Amino acid sequence: MIVANDAELERKVAAALRRAGYSNTDVTLAVGVSGGPDSCALLYSLDRLKDAHGLSLHVAHLNHNFRGQEAEDDAVFVAEIAKELGLPVTVVKEDPHEYQRERGISSFEQGAREMRYAFMARVAQDAGARAATVGHTADDLAETVMLHVLRGSGLYGLRGMGEVSDWPCPVDAGGLKLFRPLLEVTKAQTADYCREIGRSYREDSGNFMWRFTRNKVRQDLMPRLAQDYNPQVRDALVRLARTAAQELDFVEHELDKVWPDVATNSDSEVRFSKNALNELHPLLQRLALRRGYIVVTGDSTGLRETHMVAMEGLALGGRGGRSLELPAGVILRQEYAELVLTIGQGPDCPYPELQGEFTIQFPAEPGVRSVASADHWVVTMQVGTAEERPDWTNSEGGKEWTV
Repeated sequence: MIVANDAELERKVAAALRRAGYSNTDVTLAVGVSGGPDSCALLYSLDRLKDAHGLSLHVAHLNHNFRGQEAEDDAVFVAEIAKELGLPVTVVKEDPHEYQRERGISSFEQGAREMRYAFMARVAQDAGARAATVGHTADDLAETVMLHVLRGSGLYGLRGMGEVSDWPCPVDAGGLKLFRPLLEVTKAQTADYCREIGRSYREDSGNFMWRFTRNKVRQDLMPRLAQDYNPQVRDALVRLARTAAQELDFVEHELDKVWPDVATNSDSEVRFSKNALNELHPLLQRLALRRGYIVVTGDSTGLRETHMVAMEGLALGGRGGRSLELPAGVILRQEYAELVLTIGQGPDCPYPELQGEFTIQFPAEPGVRSVASADHWVVTMQVGTAEERPDWTNSEGGKEWTV
């Protein structure tokens, strides 16, 4: 018999399936299972719902080779519950330290995260899945928003995680989506659900290692905020994430309207009209620059608030010739009338190429005169005496000068 709490969690998962378009469509989902209560509750609920919603499931477990025998036991546990449920399973062991070194990633947490998502992408693609499903909960969403607040994030960081999102790191996922059906469920509820349906799960000692910033936020900061400032701090952060997501949806729609007038792009380069960009509202300027970076790199991993501020400063700066180095080898440079985002340095001279011969009329009166001579080029001349520039030579009665 399903008791009330069981029914509530499964109702929320079923509603998420319908919102995502994964109900009654004969869809395959790859389910990431670590062995902890969140991912186990996800797997157990999807297994109980799969017949009613036309789902096929493929279990995926990555052994990080990080916690010794405990990690080995987790891998065995996941393989056993998949077998018990009659589900196909892929269990792989990889080394996050090696992954981090090979790719020059400074953060162990970031390297391990990218490695997990690369693994999930491979499993999902091999299984013919439309999405990879993970057990992120409302607590995870609140912690993510808090981490982004501490780092000084903008709207994208305040949005946290979406129920269905594009692949979240620089891995070729072939259009796969990431599906998080437990964002309206708390961690306490996932553990209760597993116990109430008589299913087991494992505890991950890595969640208590304070070397990781997220664990300090989870184990120290969030409890203190709840005790001393707002008992409902988790719910408040979740509401903040939803509000930010709604506002982003609106402004991204506004950016879609003006994008063709502001930017032209290929896979390796985005060119912004400086005039058109500077006419936009500052928020749309920022989102346009961020979108350009994503067009060039595939995602926004590594792009921080400090980078965005520097990009905005260059975009609003003066004449061409300046450039800015960004993560992933991206260069933002000024040209005469354009701002260019590209991988690598690009041409040594950032100005439009000048070919052929051009006639320039000398000014008749002393002073500085700007004369257009070719596309995007301006020549500035100043009248002076021959004595001032003995390196200049006169020919043809003073009508031509060799400089």
